[in-house]
Amino acid sequence: MAVELIQKPIPGEVLRPFTELVEGIPQVMASAKGLDGRYVFVNTGFRDRLGLSPEDILGKRVGDLFAPEMAASYAAQDAEVIATGKPLRGQLELIVRADGSLGWYVTNKSALRGLLDNDEGIVGVAVLSIDLQSQVNSAHAGLAQVIAAVRRDIHAGWKVAQMADVAGLSSPQLERLCRRTLGIPPQKLLQRLRLEHAVQLITTTTMSMGDISAECGFYDQASFTRQFRSVLGLTPGAYRRSR
Repeated sequence: MAVELIQKPIPGEVLRPFTELVEGIPQVMASAKGLDGRYVFVNTGFRDRLGLSPEDILGKRVGDLFAPEMAASYAAQDAEVIATGKPLRGQLELIVRADGSLGWYVTNKSALRGLLDNDEGIVGVAVLSIDLQSQVNSAHAGLAQVIAAVRRDIHAGWKVAQMADVAGLSSPQLERLCRRTLGIPPQKLLQRLRLEHAVQLITTTTMSMGDISAECGFYDQASFTRQFRSVLGLTPGAYRRSR
């Protein structure tokens, strides 16, 4: 049986260093939640992403702000960090930006620790998400060209060597650049771009999942479903129902 955690106020000295660090940084979404899952802090980037005021967010839970399946995924991540005390690093998530466009963000989560009844313990979760597009634009013009080329011809059978040619790099150079900038190899970048296009088709068309799979260059629908779920945490059908 699940035990609901009772929230006690997060001490200001615990929260303040995090809030001072992340407030006002462009392309960064930051938030902090108590043990009960309620938001106690969101920075400007987070508020702009949702298009809401602090009064509309603080005190709410993820289920009040996001689609059910996505909210369940976020809440499960928070629960794991609270239960284990171990940080969650490099979680790639597809997020709708303030202008309505889709973008990949890399998310880290860490437990907030403070004194509870004279015993140091976990009092909440700090969350930081960075827009990878800003990383790409500042890293290397060739990488941005690769991403643009793949998006233009998403269903093609891209190979790493072809992507490297577009970037004006060797395959090993592209591998190093992708890992340094995005934290993933070129093959994973290709997968993310295919999934990004799939999400656009799922949310803006009535195409069948089989047709979307073919349009986005996946080997077959089963492979598409498996990869979609491994990255986004739910099946393509569940994602369509959540929008």
